[in-house]
Amino acid sequence: MSQIDPEVSNKPKGPLARFFINGWSNLVRLMASNALFIIFNIPAIILAGVIAVYFVPWIAPHFIDVNSYIDPVTGDDHGVIQLYLFLVFYLITFLLSSTLVCIGPFQTGFAQVYKDIINDNSVSFFTSFKSGMKNNWKKGLVSMLIGIVLTPVLLLAIGFYLNFQNGIGTIIGAVFIVLLFALILVQNFVYTLIVSTDIKLGKIYKNAIIFMLIRFVPCLGISLVIMLFYVIIPFVLLMSSSYLTLGIFMFLYSFLVISWVQYFLSFYTGRLIEKYVAVAKEE
Repeated sequence: MSQIDPEVSNKPKGPLARFFINGWSNLVRLMASNALFIIFNIPAIILAGVIAVYFVPWIAPHFIDVNSYIDPVTGDDHGVIQLYLFLVFYLITFLLSSTLVCIGPFQTGFAQVYKDIINDNSVSFFTSFKSGMKNNWKKGLVSMLIGIVLTPVLLLAIGFYLNFQNGIGTIIGAVFIVLLFALILVQNFVYTLIVSTDIKLGKIYKNAIIFMLIRFVPCLGISLVIMLFYVIIPFVLLMSSSYLTLGIFMFLYSFLVISWVQYFLSFYTGRLIEKYVAVAKEE
């Protein structure tokens, strides 16, 4: 029987292989990160709920067609209420998982966890989380406020222009949708930069925007990944209106999807930092 050459087995893995190997070997840590992300962000969930309650009728007034869901015989409007609550829950999921609305200091802790997984540092989950939050909570707090301020502005613009119901309004609305996804990328880049560098927050945002511009095509692909896992898949699972798909949604987004997507974004940002940012944080 042939034996594996040690030099071959110890050969450095490519980035894609390292991403999955490190992720799989730290699966429990990622699942814990996902679950605790939701628990620690309960105040953010409430805030996202307030935003969603206000903006769902603004963004999708024609999606909630009252006349289509009222029973013409009994006048029952439960269908309208159910659809409205579904869209509110759907928007809350999107705002939270994308980190547009989250507790910034806690997110710096999660960013440190992902960084340690990527660097294969053998530390406990809570050691990484505590280190990231303790050392970066101020920057995380400011970043959180920036996301909370800009997100409603973009949602307001999206709803305003899409409701024009003409070509120009649709085009401008689409531009603001692109800006919303750009903000998602920037915010996730920022949290990784915060735990990876000692530069000021203003320069961190500048670097995050530069990352997006100079790596436009890869960032476009990443946006499609975000759209798939944070927009399309939740919509399909929730719209199926069955206990099975609801159970699948609750399991995936409580324990797997959010942490894996954030880990993926952190992994990609780390590679950009290695290539373009000279000032690394001293551990």
